[in-house]
Amino acid sequence: MTKKLVLLGLLLAWSLAFAQGKKAAADPWAGQWKLDTSKSKFHNPGPKEETLTVDAATNDAIKYSMKGTAPDGSAYTEGYEGKPDGTPYPITRNGQEVGKISYHRNSEHNSTGKGTFIDGSTMTEEVTLAKDGKTITVKQHHTEKAGAYDDVIVFTRL
Repeated sequence: MTKKLVLLGLLLAWSLAFAQGKKAAADPWAGQWKLDTSKSKFHNPGPKEETLTVDAATNDAIKYSMKGTAPDGSAYTEGYEGKPDGTPYPITRNGQEVGKISYHRNSEHNSTGKGTFIDGSTMTEEVTLAKDGKTITVKQHHTEKAGAYDDVIVFTRL
C-alpha cells in the first residue's frame, strides 16, 4: 500500500519534470492533486485521504511531497527528490527511505516507472494525465513474496 502511493507520487513528479517548453505553473501536471478514493481500486485497503504537491518539475530536477491518512488513521508524509534520467532515486516515507524508483516519459500525458523497495518487492506503473488535465490515473502492478496484484489510483486536480 505504502509502496503504491510512493510510486505514484514519484511518477507524477517525474512526468512534470519532462514538460517541454513550459514553466512549472503552466505545466499540466503541476499543482496539487487529491486522491479520489471512490474511483481508485486498491488490492489492500487504500488511504483514507492523500494530497500530492509538486514543488519542482524541470528537465533537471523533480521534487514532490505527499501527505495523507493511512487506513488505520495514522498520518504519513512521503517525499521524492531526484532527476528524470532513468536512474533510481530514493523515495521516503515519514523521513525514512522505503525504496527507489526510476521513470521514463513516453509523452506529455503518459509516463512509466519501475520501483524496488527495501522489503524486496517491486512495482511497475503507468501514469496517464487526462487530455482535459483534470484527472491522473495510475495503473500499478506489484510483486511481493505473497504474490502479485494490481491497483488503479485516481487523482483529481484541486
